[in-house]
Amino acid sequence: MTAGGGLAIVGLLTWGLWGSTALNRGYPFPQPIAASSSDNGGTGPILWVMSVGVSRYANSELNLQFANADAIAMAETLSTAAKRGPYREVRTLVLTDEQVTRQSIIEGLSRFLGQAGPDDVALLFVAGHGVRDLASGSYYFLPNPATADTLLGDGLRMSDFDEMLRIVRRNVRSVIVMLDTCHAGALGIPSKRMVSADEMAAQMTTGEGFFLLAATRPGEESKEQSSLAHGAFTYAMLEGLRGSADADGDGTLTVAELFGYVARRVPALTQGRQHPYSKMEGTDFTFLQVGAAGSERPPVIIAPPPAPPTAAGPPVGNVIGVLDFQNLRQDPSYDWMSQALRLAFNTELSKVQALRVYSPELIDRTARTRGTDPLITARELGIGRLLTGAYYVSDKTLRIDARIVDARTGVNEASDSVEGDRDQFFDLQKKLVLSMLRRLRVQVSPEEGASIESQTNTDVDAYRLLLEAEGVMQPSPRAERTKPKTERHSALQLFRHAIAALSLSEARADAVTPEVEQQVRDVLETYRHALQTKNLDEVASVCVSFSERQRSALRTYLANAKDLVVEFSDIQMTPAEDGVTVSFVRRDRFTDAETGRAVRLEVRLTKLLLREQSTWKIGSGQ
Repeated sequence: MTAGGGLAIVGLLTWGLWGSTALNRGYPFPQPIAASSSDNGGTGPILWVMSVGVSRYANSELNLQFANADAIAMAETLSTAAKRGPYREVRTLVLTDEQVTRQSIIEGLSRFLGQAGPDDVALLFVAGHGVRDLASGSYYFLPNPATADTLLGDGLRMSDFDEMLRIVRRNVRSVIVMLDTCHAGALGIPSKRMVSADEMAAQMTTGEGFFLLAATRPGEESKEQSSLAHGAFTYAMLEGLRGSADADGDGTLTVAELFGYVARRVPALTQGRQHPYSKMEGTDFTFLQVGAAGSERPPVIIAPPPAPPTAAGPPVGNVIGVLDFQNLRQDPSYDWMSQALRLAFNTELSKVQALRVYSPELIDRTARTRGTDPLITARELGIGRLLTGAYYVSDKTLRIDARIVDARTGVNEASDSVEGDRDQFFDLQKKLVLSMLRRLRVQVSPEEGASIESQTNTDVDAYRLLLEAEGVMQPSPRAERTKPKTERHSALQLFRHAIAALSLSEARADAVTPEVEQQVRDVLETYRHALQTKNLDEVASVCVSFSERQRSALRTYLANAKDLVVEFSDIQMTPAEDGVTVSFVRRDRFTDAETGRAVRLEVRLTKLLLREQSTWKIGSGQ
């Protein structure tokens, strides 16, 4: 992993350029480089930059190419860029190679960044190796003297690092952290012990005014490229700081614009092999002045502009699409939460009349059929904002991160996270939904707010089984699937059915003929009745296909559901060639047969109902 990640917007990219010999009045670390001043008359906040990069390790097998150069370039570029404002001065501290020890990092955080005041911004950039201790499960950053075998004495445990950074955060307006800690080619570190930058980031406590950008996602390596003389992550950052990230050309660079540019640029530089991860807690703000709007800027490589909207029209701000949530822990036993969170968020957001929420099925089918990525798909459908995120499960603790992405620019507009007991899955999810609604700045009525806050979903395991039975969950590789009862409907045909329902939240039942509407309602009622009476054969009879995995999940679900009551409500229909797209809310109430506890579940589903000769059948779920 290249050393180019950063840890705190509070000090952005310069871990600090420390002199190699000078000492600062007894400080046990090199003297910071001279502060640079801006032209705003001595007013305004101070930008504090601490930049750390280790290319040369005591164990040469760990050496990297550009981590030290990345740290120095970040500090220098920030010092130059910040002269335009909005800061009255910039103070930087750079630690590279032999200067980087556990003690020097702690001292830098406490004695250098610890001087920042309540109006200031602190930025921390860290590049080097991140390692997991297999015995304790703890994560460590490797300073110069450390190896994978000397973590306890020489390594910097991320929990200690986080504790020091929390102290800094209490005293400043905002903190920016950039992490680049998963580099390729470390012969001295077994691959199973190396960790991605976002895994290191997951060890950090979040809060208001905290902005984090990590160089990689799980399973990826941070790329060092000789042709760039930097890591790809740092190179993209330097481009952005010099003006390329100013998406709207107004002469100011916000944190979201910078993060969004890096998120788009790094995959382009690495042929799709590296994808940064970001998290923003709090309101976006102007990070740098990059020149007056329309003024000449330093020559930099600019990423290709986003594809223009298609005939669907320009994206609209209140049109929302919810994407999968990423599992940050490389444990497939928690992969199911990705879709569960997506469906739960989609269900809750669909309750707000001020929003138009696209069906996840429509988004996915459009992307598969046209072979486009989520941003291009969103633009084609006219979606203005995407809501996505990630989650991390550790023992019994669950942390969920969510972020709002502008579909036109790819810029992260806002983010938030929640953390708690894994059994509080739905409470955490609802809390995060309400936070996202505040950040979307939409009007939520008291009734809508109460509906979202209500204890609708109360059992995680039952919810998972329900989604598996509905065909929402991705089938297991070991699952045996039955052959569909008909092969007449190709993927393209099914896509055409779905595309007709461009906005299910605005669909009206009277868009379907009264005769067809009644026929579709009759099929749904048959399906509902079969579920409530626990008749698996009748469920299968109204479906085009019903896999063995779905049957097994439904059987398990129904066996534990005593006195089951199933309700379908808010049924919306849209015609599509020889089919009908139906969106509805399914609510189940029952008593858990094992515990005797009352359980309530709610989920919004989308189905394609297809006509086979004179019979309507349920063609697919989400």
